[in-house]
Amino acid sequence: MNKLSKAGVRYALLTLFFLAPLAEAHPLAQDRMTVGFEPDRVRVTLDITLQEILIAQKVTPDGEGDFDSEALPQALAAHGDYLLGHLHLAAAGEPLRGQVLRHAPPGKPGRTRSSYCRYELAYAAPEPRPPVLTISQDMLREYSFAPGISWQVTFAVRRERSAVLAGLLGKEGTINLKTGWAAAPGSSPPASSTLTPVGEPEADSGGNWRTFTDYFRFGFWHILTGYDHLLFVAALVLAVSSLRDLIKVIAAFTLAHTVTLGLSVFDIFRLPSGIVEPVIALSIVFVALENVLFPRRARSPARLAVAFCFGLIHGLGFAGGLLEAMEGLPGTALWIALAAFSLGVETGHQTVVLPVFGLLRLGDRTVSAGARELAGQCASAAIAGAGAYFLVLALRQQFAAG
Repeated sequence: MNKLSKAGVRYALLTLFFLAPLAEAHPLAQDRMTVGFEPDRVRVTLDITLQEILIAQKVTPDGEGDFDSEALPQALAAHGDYLLGHLHLAAAGEPLRGQVLRHAPPGKPGRTRSSYCRYELAYAAPEPRPPVLTISQDMLREYSFAPGISWQVTFAVRRERSAVLAGLLGKEGTINLKTGWAAAPGSSPPASSTLTPVGEPEADSGGNWRTFTDYFRFGFWHILTGYDHLLFVAALVLAVSSLRDLIKVIAAFTLAHTVTLGLSVFDIFRLPSGIVEPVIALSIVFVALENVLFPRRARSPARLAVAFCFGLIHGLGFAGGLLEAMEGLPGTALWIALAAFSLGVETGHQTVVLPVFGLLRLGDRTVSAGARELAGQCASAAIAGAGAYFLVLALRQQFAAG
């Protein structure tokens, strides 16, 4: 093996090593949490997807997608204890003890990812009454979507009677809520002094900024923990030959997914996840194989049309989870959330695109054109394989969802 061939192999291995983390998916489950403070307790209402309950309770449908008449009600009831064990409320570092008041099955039958079960929990107020309550959670941390791929559960948290988002709570991090309770030891507010939601007085000064930062982070991490979008963008980047081409293809993809994301958020056009997710996986396979089998076409203007068309579908994929997180936001906050999420998505894209493009340009200076082509094809083949793998997973999840 000559020196250039060895350099090409090393470059290919380096490229694959750099792109390998992109295949680690973290499927997102989006839930809702409403917190209310009463004189003697904290009341927490959770809207949990049926899919999560079935995962945690190890319940699977039969071959026709139906559930045992007794297994499903038992799973719904048992999941209340699971929530108590994985939702953590603390005041001054001391955990609060809770109980399940009631639970309700989905109001409308539907797919498990879009069907929500409601749980009402109550936590006894500690003495003395704390001014701040800290909330954290570790839902589904012990369960895997696939080998090496963990679930990512996020809660959109609000105060009762407030449309202002208090924050987005992932499995890492906490949210601090002002309780409004009197700070004097042992004192409690009268029953008529149920709190004004903490978001309302902050709406003018800090509420919009909080909404922007929360949804920016949500969009950013939605990308960095989303195998499908990252693999697709990486496959696009592998075929570009100049910075100009990179700008054009990413602009086409960005424009397309921004359009359908907005249409989905404002309920103008939507598609069920059972269609969107497999098509996104197919888009990865298509673009990656085009890099390998038809490299000239992958570098032609036709690639812009491919990026745009598949970008429309990816925009609907971005909306998955975002719709639940944005539910109930007033007009101004809705626009802020949409803009922040989109900006976070694009920041996440550039976090991947620029290093990959820089690595490719570095390869142009250190190895031959043939070696670079070999590296690109090896990486594209790996991406196609990952896309095919996740296509199977998407179809399996849709079948299991019933």
